[in-house]
Amino acid sequence: MAKPEQFAVILAGGGGTRLWPASRRNRPKQLLSLGASESLLAATFRRLSALLGPERTLIVTAADQAEAVREALPGLTSDCLVVEPAPRNTAPAVGLAAAHIARRAGQDAVMAVVPSDAFIRNEPRYATVLRTALAQASQAIVTIGIKPTHAETGYGYLQTGAKVAGNAEVCHVARFVEKPDLLLARAYLASGDYLWNSGMFFFSAGRLLTEARQHLPELSALLDELCVSPDPIALAQQRYPRVPAISIDYGIMEKAQGIQVVPGDFGWSDVGSWAALSEIRPTDVDGNVVSGDAIVKASKGSVVMVDPGAPLVGVVGVEGIVVVATRDAVLVVPKHRAQEVRSVVDELSAQGRKEFL
Repeated sequence: MAKPEQFAVILAGGGGTRLWPASRRNRPKQLLSLGASESLLAATFRRLSALLGPERTLIVTAADQAEAVREALPGLTSDCLVVEPAPRNTAPAVGLAAAHIARRAGQDAVMAVVPSDAFIRNEPRYATVLRTALAQASQAIVTIGIKPTHAETGYGYLQTGAKVAGNAEVCHVARFVEKPDLLLARAYLASGDYLWNSGMFFFSAGRLLTEARQHLPELSALLDELCVSPDPIALAQQRYPRVPAISIDYGIMEKAQGIQVVPGDFGWSDVGSWAALSEIRPTDVDGNVVSGDAIVKASKGSVVMVDPGAPLVGVVGVEGIVVVATRDAVLVVPKHRAQEVRSVVDELSAQGRKEFL
């Protein structure tokens, strides 16, 4: 019996408001390099195409970001770009990819669904964990859980259960849990039974379609038609914008039975705020991350990011501060409050100042 084909599905349609002002709707978080030599999306595509082949590495993105994705990934073929007619959150986006893969390689084909904007430090170890998850995904829904290094309140968690019979590297998932407060996060860390939810999921295309029939019937009706339609693009243009918007976590993962998890420890970060750059980028002797045209003096533990075309930035005598300058906006926030940058974006939206979004 032939081994099912394996595909990567990279979700690349988000906005990343917590990295404003560098991240905008027309230049979302995944297209930023954040001081590195390649964007987060390009790094994700490189890692997965090396593992599964570029011809089986798909990008799912929003219609208004498709051209930016093509420019960021010049080697991407048209058959590997799946465009959402309208943003409907991750469950419909993954469903769209599942229908595409089912048409192309059958419902037994296995999908590795990953975010486009995560940082991975140890890429060989990451590849090993992905191979384990892919091998298990022919028979179950599998996720990767990250071994926590500290009591993080910005991530969702999952609780591990017993080991899967015959596979010491894989555990059953007892439950998914929401982002905790600090006291609960400390308890999770101390227990040793909880992992960070990485947002990476593995399953066959057919299993995803089956779960959608059970839990998301409106989406499922469209996906089943897309699998057999003579013109799936036109059908999606007509019907996709009307399906309910819901995340794959809420819509399927928290309801599905028998989910398994592969614990991973490969230097993962979802780069959820500017403060995360202190963990993923080189620092100077005073613990500062500095990128672009900036002069930083007598300062410690700060993040200073200056985009090309922004004015020179001088920073003197501060500690634990984030300063981000672009051509048209400047952000200043304490590192410990970097998660609150979204409030600026919300206020700009309320004021109708779309040129800054």
